Amino acid sequence: MAEKLQLFTKPDCRFCVAAKETLSRAGLGFGEHDVSASPRTANLSVYLSGVSTVPQAFAGEMHINGSQDLVALNAAGRLVPLVAAATAAIDTDHLSDETIAHGAEDIVLKDYIPESDGTRSDDPEQWAILRFYKDFFGFWPNCFYFQHHWPESYKLFVYAHNVGAIGMGQKILGEPVMMATGFSTSEASGCNYCQVHMTSAAGEKSLGIPKLIEAARQGQAPEGSPIGPFEAALADLAAASTTNTVSDELLARVRANASRKRISHEDVEANITGTAMIASAFGFLNTFNDLTGVDIEAHWARQSEQSAGIEAGRHGVSEARTATNLDHDLPQGGPSVEAMVAKYEAIVGEAGGAEAYARRELGLLPDWMHLWPEHLRARHAVFYVEMMQDRPHSPVPSELKHLMARVSAIARGHDYLAAVEGLLACRAAGSDQRAVERARHCFDAAKSRPEGQALFTEKERAALTVAWLSGQAPITTPRRCIQPAIVHWTPVELIHLFTVCGVAGLVQRFSAIARPKIEAEVRDFLEQHELTADTLALRYPLPEERHGAAT
Repeated sequence: MAEKLQLFTKPDCRFCVAAKETLSRAGLGFGEHDVSASPRTANLSVYLSGVSTVPQAFAGEMHINGSQDLVALNAAGRLVPLVAAATAAIDTDHLSDETIAHGAEDIVLKDYIPESDGTRSDDPEQWAILRFYKDFFGFWPNCFYFQHHWPESYKLFVYAHNVGAIGMGQKILGEPVMMATGFSTSEASGCNYCQVHMTSAAGEKSLGIPKLIEAARQGQAPEGSPIGPFEAALADLAAASTTNTVSDELLARVRANASRKRISHEDVEANITGTAMIASAFGFLNTFNDLTGVDIEAHWARQSEQSAGIEAGRHGVSEARTATNLDHDLPQGGPSVEAMVAKYEAIVGEAGGAEAYARRELGLLPDWMHLWPEHLRARHAVFYVEMMQDRPHSPVPSELKHLMARVSAIARGHDYLAAVEGLLACRAAGSDQRAVERARHCFDAAKSRPEGQALFTEKERAALTVAWLSGQAPITTPRRCIQPAIVHWTPVELIHLFTVCGVAGLVQRFSAIARPKIEAEVRDFLEQHELTADTLALRYPLPEERHGAAT
């Protein structure tokens, strides 16, 4: 590898073409490696980058993740100086084929984490969940066998988020469009598990949803189809929330097609909010399910593959339980769904409302929380706080949780969320200079850069790398990246890490659509400590922008 800039590509890849055109316009020479040419080259791309897609670029040892970042770096005038600052091409000659293949192997974490069966739970507060899913799906989803390891997370996600968010989305959008937006946001994430669920949950009515979306995109929506131009635009909005690419043009397209609604009787702004609610739920589910690699339920997997062409992919299929895990007498006592929702809302009410509660627990009311639908705001506030702040039911420190959310936001280019999570992490750690430096260098630690080493333990760095993996689409867990987390965190603790990443994904997708503004407290924090809100610069700092890491 003689050139300082190396590019991994494959034939017939439009993103690879865009990357090479960008490098050509920038006047940069590069070494090209076709991942289809040999197993070593294919494995090497994953081994070095931690990402399963191409193109992947390296300016010396600095990993540049995909064509979108190459284009953005060039547009910002950062690409040429970044390459110029690279000392030498990355050296891989000493690595054997076996070492590279071993490090690139996609490790499915469900094989490391034992299941926790909640279908016969003795916790009365969980019984309403079993009854809810018996009515909703007919079975207890496989993903819960892992989330159930953190009982408070399991209960809060269902009662304080999913019941309200999915319920609101379905009521506003109608069931077919709720399925369409859930499918589209999951497809953009690469989550086969949730794609299967969205095409199978309503039987024949949902199995045809992917084709109906595509027909509407092409201006060929059949008469009587629930998916027309407006609904296809909402599906595209949900997909764009996954990749943080919601544009003014896309929102204008949604609004321009509002008069062509086929199902919803609500106004266009309500439909946008309903889409944000569905996207937020799948922001959690896609992230958690892909990090665990949970098996897909067999009957839905077969149905979806045969009728919609969606394969299980890296998830695999569970043949053992199929749809029978709730085929027993379910307990009828315990609090109802409504009573559990009221319990969580009362926590916020006793503090004086969502704003007072957030200021007590977080020190500010984040603008994304302020933009959350008012009747669901208290539930969202208690869900976020209970998952992210120090609590007896979680072994992961609050500071590390917020740093993980910051790393995930940086990876996905969420400038606002990276900034606010930096402040929240700093406050959780006591707001001293070391806390500031940890917020400054957490992404460096996630990417194993020298600046991030001294400030974090190996265990913390492993958690931050998990957060970085959670910011990719599709999410995979190559052994070289995930092994430190397996070594340093117990299987149950891994569930806590994955849940934190899911919470970050949930907030990110809502925020991509709702577009919160940076709070004055956060802006002051950044200015006081000379922290940038530019996530492109955080992903790819130039030499003069690097700060020496305090220990």
